[in-house]
Amino acid sequence: MYIVTTCLRPTEAVLERAKAHASEHGVRLVDRRKHSIETLMARHQSGVLVFDKRRVEYTPLGTSEPFFFHPSSSVFRVKQLLRGGHDPLVDIAGLQSGDRVLDCTLGLGSDSIVMSHAVGKGGRVTGIESEFVTAMLVREGLAVWIEKEEAINQAMRRIDVVHEDALLYLKSCATDSFDVVYFDPMFEKTISESVHLNPLRSLANDAPLSEELMREAHRVAKKRIVLKAHFESEAFEQFGFTRILRKTSKLHYGYIDKETDSL
Repeated sequence: MYIVTTCLRPTEAVLERAKAHASEHGVRLVDRRKHSIETLMARHQSGVLVFDKRRVEYTPLGTSEPFFFHPSSSVFRVKQLLRGGHDPLVDIAGLQSGDRVLDCTLGLGSDSIVMSHAVGKGGRVTGIESEFVTAMLVREGLAVWIEKEEAINQAMRRIDVVHEDALLYLKSCATDSFDVVYFDPMFEKTISESVHLNPLRSLANDAPLSEELMREAHRVAKKRIVLKAHFESEAFEQFGFTRILRKTSKLHYGYIDKETDSL
């Protein structure tokens, strides 16, 4: 469990958000006063969730490195799309305005933000995250983070974050209820370049894709199933994805076209 507090000089809006979160999740709200995070952590023997004006950050018990939401690479990817450029995920998923997308491995939400921009106001992106802390931080972060580019802010606000196991969520979905189902089991291999993801690694669900999971994805996806994984991943061949090679990246994409393939 964890305690909730605020930044050293919270606004009324920040305090209200902290109160609402503590009430919703049944956790203790602690007055920050002038205490350091280390002091609060030692006093209450729990992790500390801090609400600030622009973000929410979580420091697990016994650590000093906070984990917080950041739109990361989605910022320049969306800007590239706004300039008329291309994004490999958007292209491979064949995303169009109005599409419904299920991101089964939300993580920090960077890919979901790009897909949310691509499907527009008439579309829908639902991000599934099995780890509670990650889901909680990303949901709060998507609601308050502000970028100079308004299109990015709009894309973030439209994402629906669900704390759930991906398989259980897929089983609850109607057949063909999403146009695209997306998987990014990125923690099956350590990607040394992604230093900013270090705090997330201890919170990540590293369970591999399963036959049952893929059967449900086939049932729920109307158009395509898309996978992003380490180039050494066996999932591409195991589940019949058409692989898109990327010579300059350790991450490759694959897709299954539901209009031509069946499980």
